[in-house]
Amino acid sequence: MGRRRVLLLILLIGAVAAAAVSGPGSAAGVPGFTGCRSFVSRSAVAVVRPRSIVIACADANFYATGLKWTRWDAHVAEGAGIGHQNDCTPYCAAGHFHTYRLAIRLDRVATCGSGKEPQFTRLSWTFVGPKPTGVSRGGSETFRCA
Repeated sequence: MGRRRVLLLILLIGAVAAAAVSGPGSAAGVPGFTGCRSFVSRSAVAVVRPRSIVIACADANFYATGLKWTRWDAHVAEGAGIGHQNDCTPYCAAGHFHTYRLAIRLDRVATCGSGKEPQFTRLSWTFVGPKPTGVSRGGSETFRCA
């Protein structure tokens, strides 16, 4: 992995962690979201209304920023933002990121951790308007409990 990509991945994970300004999800009994942090930390704090989310945890070639949430309740969260997709041309380390508007939905609430806190475990997205060439209009990723 190139130096630039490692730095980008570190910055993105840091941005997601810094988005915790809304506090833990369990404070009000509302589900939080740990996202990729659930894969790197057993004690990741779930965040309510994060401003950014890394969707492709393994390589950060797909992430969302500028998220604005229109709904966040005990069953589902819905919002919109900007998706950043690497074109991986000629290969991912040398590729370029392009931006696309997207809608985000979080659901599949699970009770997680020793504190039995609710967390969203599935993220679905839909590109709104133009989308990356050769990529589906939408998709989903499952995240584990932290």
